Amino acid sequence: MVKIDWFLIISDLKKAGISGREIARRLNVSVSTVVMWKNGSSPSYEKGVMLMKMWESTR
Repeated sequence: MVKIDWFLIISDLKKAGISGREIARRLNVSVSTVVMWKNGSSPSYEKGVMLMKMWESTR
């Protein structure tokens, strides 16, 4: 199983101009949830897929 670096993904999104608040809004989660993912927690499968798609759209 591949370990996904959520810190890197969220950092890349922020560098692309997408704030933590905007990530939270798009995924329908709290800002504190996005912070937890950045600090080492893993999102659910569904939210992880959504986050990856958001990240891919900025590449």
